[in-house]
Amino acid sequence: MSKKQPNRLAKLIDHQAFAGSALPQTLADNMHLYIKTTNEVKVLLVDCLPEEILATCWVVGFTPERLVLSVTSTTAANHIRYLQNAYLQVLKKQSITFQQLKEIHVVVSSLTTKNNLSNDHSTLQHSNSNSPQANTDKALSQNTKQTIAQAAEHVTTDKNLKKALLRLIDR
Repeated sequence: MSKKQPNRLAKLIDHQAFAGSALPQTLADNMHLYIKTTNEVKVLLVDCLPEEILATCWVVGFTPERLVLSVTSTTAANHIRYLQNAYLQVLKKQSITFQQLKEIHVVVSSLTTKNNLSNDHSTLQHSNSNSPQANTDKALSQNTKQTIAQAAEHVTTDKNLKKALLRLIDR
């Protein structure tokens, strides 16, 4: 019986998993700490934070005196920053984990998917080759889509232009 070989077309991470590779222990420990802390924060702030913010909020750094949260929008970050003192009090009162906590730092990060990563990679390749079409594959932001939709509905009187604008945001 021959030894099983990994698929040569598999991704690097699949080859590493097949070989029994794992995260370094300190990284694995930090990941478990952040996941545990994230779950605790979400339980404690479930009545304080809106559901949309809570769903995308993750602990990405933690010391006894400082909690670093990651959210996916500037609005969510501003909300947490504005009510930071109230959230600090809730966390301190309801958990021994956070009794020494002095500050909550918030960072904004975007969720990346496989498609976004491949688009970013192809955009980098295009921009490195000094191609004038480097930004043609970028999607419109939600804010831009809303602005275009509002302009199409309320400002534009030309029906063809309105249809074209609505098609643009549907891409």
